[in-house]
Amino acid sequence: MSIVFDSKERIARSNIYSIFGKLLRRCTQNNDNGDILLFEAGLSSLVEEYSFRLNPHRFNKGYTNNNDQYNPEYVCLSICQRIESSEEALLRFLNTILKHIRQIEEDELSQLTNYLGIIGYEVNVSEKIDEYWTEYQYSLVPASDGNTERTTDVSYLRAMLNTHHGDLINLYDEATINFGNAQYVSCIDNCRSLFESFFKKLDPVDNDYAKGILAATGETIIDNGASLTSIKKIYTYWINNKCGANRFRLFQTMYSAMSGLGTHHEDTPTREDALLLFRFVEDTLLWCFRKGIGC
Repeated sequence: MSIVFDSKERIARSNIYSIFGKLLRRCTQNNDNGDILLFEAGLSSLVEEYSFRLNPHRFNKGYTNNNDQYNPEYVCLSICQRIESSEEALLRFLNTILKHIRQIEEDELSQLTNYLGIIGYEVNVSEKIDEYWTEYQYSLVPASDGNTERTTDVSYLRAMLNTHHGDLINLYDEATINFGNAQYVSCIDNCRSLFESFFKKLDPVDNDYAKGILAATGETIIDNGASLTSIKKIYTYWINNKCGANRFRLFQTMYSAMSGLGTHHEDTPTREDALLLFRFVEDTLLWCFRKGIGC
């Protein structure tokens, strides 16, 4: 039986719902807290179905015991999957959870921010400063007007990888997961491996990714009657002449950056570094597929 891997968006959503499930646990420390929250979110029709999993205690003959069925993480995942086709309903539910949260730890917020960025959302954070404490208020909003177009691009990219390069889809999904988990070095390393493996396929003779890039760009540099194909000779030519192989140099330079920040640990990459290189690999593969390269 073959394994069907979840899409990048599905992975991101599952992780987002999991994080919100942990936040929901903080909101339901007493019985009936969960029922009230569902009413606030306009989901009163689900109270009867999920109430027993949102009550942390059960009572028996005057004794208070832990409820073995208490599982807000499961409830959050289940409800989100049921209502996610309605963006309005999903945002209302998640924002209702955030309304009851006064502080999210930095690591947890960073992880949530990373996964939300993949599906085009972000968390707004505002501070209410009192004399003795600071209270935080959170809300979930669409990240940008370009989200719909980006989602369409990514869906197309993943479909093309599944169809023509099924052996590479794991690298793409691992890059997504590692970015969401703030493992930026691993994310960049996954991106480099995906990039390199894709272009190696375009050079069936030598399995050389650099020659694969040249095959993709269709660029040729002739020097003294000879066609240049090595990285060193192409860059030497450019240093001397300040022209030639513009696309090749762009792709090769970004590959070098992925190697330095990922595999070789020359520097510590930031979230912005990882997102830049992640998006670059996506856009490079999109460029290739739309030109009929690699498919």
